[in-house]
Amino acid sequence: GFMTTGGTESLLLTVKAARERGRAERGITTPNAVMPTTAHAALEKGCAYFGVESRRIPVDAAWRADPQRMADAIDDETVLLVGSTPQYPQGVIDPIPEVAALAAERDINCHVDACMGGVTLPHLVLLGEFVPPWNFDIDGVTSISVDLHKYAYTTKGAGVLIHRTKRLRQYQTYITDNWLGGVYGSSGVLGTKGGGAMAAAWAVMQHLGRDGYLDLTRRARRAALALGAAIDAHPELVLRAPPDTTLLAFGAVDEGRLDVFAVADELWAKGWYVDRQSPPPSLHCTVMAGHDDVLGSFIDDLGRAVDIAIARKARGAVGTYGTIE
Repeated sequence: GFMTTGGTESLLLTVKAARERGRAERGITTPNAVMPTTAHAALEKGCAYFGVESRRIPVDAAWRADPQRMADAIDDETVLLVGSTPQYPQGVIDPIPEVAALAAERDINCHVDACMGGVTLPHLVLLGEFVPPWNFDIDGVTSISVDLHKYAYTTKGAGVLIHRTKRLRQYQTYITDNWLGGVYGSSGVLGTKGGGAMAAAWAVMQHLGRDGYLDLTRRARRAALALGAAIDAHPELVLRAPPDTTLLAFGAVDEGRLDVFAVADELWAKGWYVDRQSPPPSLHCTVMAGHDDVLGSFIDDLGRAVDIAIARKARGAVGTYGTIE
């Protein structure tokens, strides 16, 4: 594999590699990618950049990828299937063995987006938790992306994109000698890469080691489960799904009575930032190890924010995941 600047570049290159492989090995000129509606927006960006049709497939009632619906969308021009571990919006793990089996049967790429879970999941296993199969142990998985600047706690700008074989990895790269300056080769979107984030990632991971990551994972997971239980017990809130790792999302039991975006406004006034997403209208929490020490305060403030939003019949802004402003 190669280092990348993070999840977006990794997923852009995932789409690029699938397109190049389909073109080289099967002569595909109108490629498509089949992925659940919960797959990350950077895959959509990659499809737009590289001329790949995005086929978004509805998820099941538990917010997980639906392999049968994905199978129905595959045709002779399909170059890529995607599953996430976990997916970002609701924090659940897709059924990777079933999705990968569809890809293996057709000899097409299957990418596992583990940008959020790639560091956490192996340590959850070491802590004794059950984790569904998700990595290269599964036949059919051709690539995996992991962000180090998320749950490896390194500085921003550090991710990895790993391929099952060097043959598959070649489709990520670009090489040309079609100019007067000699051979030009690049592993990613950028030509020149700063080494600072890479060096910092190496240093942090060496410093923390396995014991450090076990402790960080234990604390983050404990906090996520506790937060999920508190939300589940609140009469005005609904947990979108029990957290499979350390991400979760929640909404209002009665959206006419409570606007969760107004709750986010009240939390912000108290110094708490939560992600706003839709559909459905939800607040999203990426729970880190550091939250374990302050979770009680957050839960108390969340309860007060709900009461205030209801009493004032407040309405909040939807917000955006990213912006070009």
